[in-house]
Amino acid sequence: MDSISVWFMDGQTKKADRRLWQTVLQTIRPFPLTASHPKLLIGVSGGVDSLALLHLLWRQLGPAQLVVAHLNHGLRLEAEEEAQFVAETAVSWQIPFVTEKINVAEVAETKQLSLEAAGRLMRYQFLARQAVQVGATAVATAHHADDQAETVLLHLLRGSGSAGLRGMLPVGVVPESERMPLLRPFLTTPRSELEAYCARHGLQPRHDSSNEDMQFTRNRIRHELLPLLQTYNPQISANLQQLAIITADEYAALLSLFDQVWPDILVAQGKDWLALERQRLAAQPVAWQRLALRRAVQQLSPLATEISFQTIELARLLILENQSGTEASLPGGVIMHVAAHEVTFGDVWSRRPAAVPQLDFEHPLRLPVPGQINLANGWTITAVTRTDVSLDEVRQNDDPWRAFVALAEDESLWLRPSLPGERFQPLGMSGHSQAIQDLLAARKVRGGQRPLWPVVATEKIPAWIVGQHLDNRMCVTAQTRTVVQLMCQLD
Repeated sequence: MDSISVWFMDGQTKKADRRLWQTVLQTIRPFPLTASHPKLLIGVSGGVDSLALLHLLWRQLGPAQLVVAHLNHGLRLEAEEEAQFVAETAVSWQIPFVTEKINVAEVAETKQLSLEAAGRLMRYQFLARQAVQVGATAVATAHHADDQAETVLLHLLRGSGSAGLRGMLPVGVVPESERMPLLRPFLTTPRSELEAYCARHGLQPRHDSSNEDMQFTRNRIRHELLPLLQTYNPQISANLQQLAIITADEYAALLSLFDQVWPDILVAQGKDWLALERQRLAAQPVAWQRLALRRAVQQLSPLATEISFQTIELARLLILENQSGTEASLPGGVIMHVAAHEVTFGDVWSRRPAAVPQLDFEHPLRLPVPGQINLANGWTITAVTRTDVSLDEVRQNDDPWRAFVALAEDESLWLRPSLPGERFQPLGMSGHSQAIQDLLAARKVRGGQRPLWPVVATEKIPAWIVGQHLDNRMCVTAQTRTVVQLMCQLD
């Protein structure tokens, strides 16, 4: 090859690299990538996209501002070789390197997640943890424009609203972290340009065989659905990317307005819970109600991105009903509890006294009406007949330690622990049943406290899981003739 051809190729390479770098700067604007000398933790798998990102940042910023992070998911035989490749690349480019190995399949089974969801959870936890340890000012990942198109389409198939149709954000926050910036510099760059970049610079990325596994929904979208849609419109990927940009801008404007409303709705919050003012929430436009529910879930469970419209809508309608003491399970393990004046999310029991009611006996003990039984830890259970109670008072009861039950004339009440495998029908769940022990676990009751957690029951029905939930079959209605008020108190 003559010198003119070499010069021409070098000139073309510099021009293409310069264009790619300007695209990167524009994509993550206004993050000051070149002005503030940030320290970037870069997620590197060894594939085309992450290797191109690492090489480009290494050439433009130098190794002193970079740290390579690699997570071995432990799912494939070639994973060890890929980890070694990334480590050797980092060393040869004089970039610090951090790595971990995690059994993602085991995590998926333990947390009852898909492999995709478990992998995502572990990756972001790893990046959040390592960013703090290495003193990074931001985390960078190599998601590109094709990934964005797939993400938007994936969310569309799952029935997402505006939040999902935004796809991924060029500049966001790392899930599982407080305020660590998450940069996606290649989000507007197609994969073909990254492949061309690697070819120009003689890079030899590794191929992840799991990207061809059609059991994963994203792979089916990439290899089956998108090619089919391209026969209808060859520009479908570009149009999906454009949809993400437009929706993200419009959603940001919507959130800026909602931010002015949120302080009026939010009553209080702690590490694992938050409470909203029920009447103020119910008085808001429907769009604000839905945004409030999504924000509550995402503040308590940042990785809960798959929040369906149906889930939000059922929770919203539950709040609008003229009923208290109901609850719903939301994504990320978040429990929503609806009281008369508040809607509480998360670990609502962290707001209650540290000492919990416990039985100091194992066999059923009859609870007289009226009457009282002493429990362990200084608690008591009392039962009285209420002839003056109104249906409104029953429905507006927001004290978890007080319950109203409908008692037939020939029925008696008993105080006992739950039976092995015993189920009840939670109020507001349309007759669906739940294991009592599962309820206690979901409510963060410690394992050692569950066996002797008090249950007020008839001979056939667990009427009240004390301080937790009422059985739907014991609900007071307009036709109830005998109403018994139950109270559990700490002396």
